[in-house]
Amino acid sequence: MAGRPPQTHPANGSQRADGQRELLVAAVSRAAAEHGYAGLTIERVVDYAGVGRDVFDAHFESREQGLLAAQEAFLERLLWEATGACEGPAPWPHRLRAGLRAVLTSLIESAALARVLTVEADAAGLPFMERRLAALDDFADLMRRGREHHPVARPLPEVTERLLVGGVASLLRQRLLREEPSTTTPLEAELVELLLIPYLGRQEARRIALEPPGL
Repeated sequence: MAGRPPQTHPANGSQRADGQRELLVAAVSRAAAEHGYAGLTIERVVDYAGVGRDVFDAHFESREQGLLAAQEAFLERLLWEATGACEGPAPWPHRLRAGLRAVLTSLIESAALARVLTVEADAAGLPFMERRLAALDDFADLMRRGREHHPVARPLPEVTERLLVGGVASLLRQRLLREEPSTTTPLEAELVELLLIPYLGRQEARRIALEPPGL
């Protein structure tokens, strides 16, 4: 039994539990992407994770709870990627465009999982829809930073960013529903223009939207 972490060490136990949970969340994500919500079973999850059913039961009460954890991880990663892309010395409109591109790229690369988590998961219950709506609020808060750089936008209604983000999300969700994620890339310029119009006006928003990437 040499090498096993002491059972009395709470930090080791906690780290092991966290590691198991991350492993299970990754397995849920893989199973959902490969088989859809209808084909997501606990048996597949534990098989992919290489653990016993008792390990799954120690962390989640049901497959839905496991899927909710996968949705949380996915949406947090999307926000993290968008936030990272929005940082840097470039003018805010260009950073917003970079953030949108990061989200579109991630959705295309993880299209099967994104479809399950943003479309199919709604059938699993209200918590999935509530978490998706909360994520839209997070993205709206990120976008609202534009008011700091463009005073003309400060008098806009408080719900402006939420409506803009919600509109974009609805359009992307429609593409995922149709299983046409690759069609989101040609929309990038139009979406950038739409998001920037309240801050810059239509002419300047279009100019930035049509600039080659990297400028």
